[in-house]
Amino acid sequence: MKNGIIAELINEMKERIPAGETLANFLTDALCMGKEAVYRRLRGEVSFTFDEIAIISHKLGISIDQIIGNHIENRATFDLNLQYSPDPINSYYEILNRYLKIFDFIKDDPSTIIYSAANIIPFTIYSPYENLSKFRLCRWIYQNDKIKTPHSLINMQVPEKVIIAHNKLSKVVKQCVKTCFIWDNNIFHSLIKEIKYFAGLNLITEEDVRLLKTELIQLLYEMEYLSLKGEFSSGNKIEIYLSYLNFEATYSYIEKENFQISLFRVYSINSMDSQNPQICNLQKKWIQSLKRHSILISESGEMQRIKFLEEQKNIIEKL
Repeated sequence: MKNGIIAELINEMKERIPAGETLANFLTDALCMGKEAVYRRLRGEVSFTFDEIAIISHKLGISIDQIIGNHIENRATFDLNLQYSPDPINSYYEILNRYLKIFDFIKDDPSTIIYSAANIIPFTIYSPYENLSKFRLCRWIYQNDKIKTPHSLINMQVPEKVIIAHNKLSKVVKQCVKTCFIWDNNIFHSLIKEIKYFAGLNLITEEDVRLLKTELIQLLYEMEYLSLKGEFSSGNKIEIYLSYLNFEATYSYIEKENFQISLFRVYSINSMDSQNPQICNLQKKWIQSLKRHSILISESGEMQRIKFLEEQKNIIEKL
């Protein structure tokens, strides 16, 4: 088991070191030791110390718990991705950056496939929309008790770094070779319900609601285009299934050669994840099993697609 853990640690390091840098050079600088001492560790002649592993974990964002858990039978570890910044904006930005790192890591690999069974509109689709993104951030800040009434999205100042991260997230997802979505029939309903609730609390104004309604209609047209074409503007493939069942949560699974990760949406905008092979295989099988209770509406299922889009439009119009 020890050899397996060290081999996996080395593989993780190779995957995460900066582009153009060798693992030996990275470890020489990170651990402040000579090249020969580094090579002895990489060859397995000398074990990494606890302090050395802690430094590597911190610098490269490697979960040692997950690596160890992968080699212990009937045990799986999950990363809750807890944020410790007292500023909710910084916490939110850290969450966005984590997603960006995952998608940057997988985007150019031709073997990459993204699976997602969603009971809400995926943020990766509407992240470039100014007011919808603001509303998402507004909800997050409100849950951290940092917003007082009355409040308006129009006057809400979003840091430039957050706006850039929103746009990057939208672009990088479209660079992935294949994406498969399974959508709950009520995918717009929960967001519209939240908009009405926040309007009732005077946390958004009537003008905010009007702008959100406009963007939701635009988003619906974009979703219609994606379902008709079956691909993003980048030309990469997208499959959209419409489920006859309701989901209690949003489940995602990402794989590429020698890498897999499962994500479970928690705490409104965050996710916990696991790279445990058993969990990933279960997640993949669960999402794929939902296809049996779904209908493909991208490049297919025209009648069901038209009915679904019309229903969503009617829900939006009631705002």
